[in-house]
Amino acid sequence: MVTFHNQIDIKASPEAVFDELSDLRHEQRWSDKLKSVELLTPEPIDVGSRLRAKWSGAPENEVVYREFDRPRRWVTESGSWMLVVEVLLEVEATSSGSRLLSTWTLKPRGPVRLLTPILKKAFNKDVAENMRSAKAHVEQLARH
Repeated sequence: MVTFHNQIDIKASPEAVFDELSDLRHEQRWSDKLKSVELLTPEPIDVGSRLRAKWSGAPENEVVYREFDRPRRWVTESGSWMLVVEVLLEVEATSSGSRLLSTWTLKPRGPVRLLTPILKKAFNKDVAENMRSAKAHVEQLARH
């Protein structure tokens, strides 16, 4: 198991950040790595909501919302045969908008555990890049 953290400041209200970023279906608006996503439970997104998602280079995953506390935080857990990923995202108000903090916990399964150091480096890089893209997307929405 490995855990890492990222954070980024966003010039938008906590509500705007939460509303745009907490719904996994919106990720395709700023990331081309999410290839498909489908809500498997009824609207609206809340604790217990489930989605099927497929990212580049990864097997299909089922994503479950474990916490959903607008506009403060949400927690998801996704899993496939190779990896379980728990993600905690928190939004804090700042003088210029919001700060998005993420905590990622990777739990490789089976022989994939041997690749843990490589997975951590790759995920950390991808998450940082995704957060920069999400920031640009939410700030553009906030300007309009």
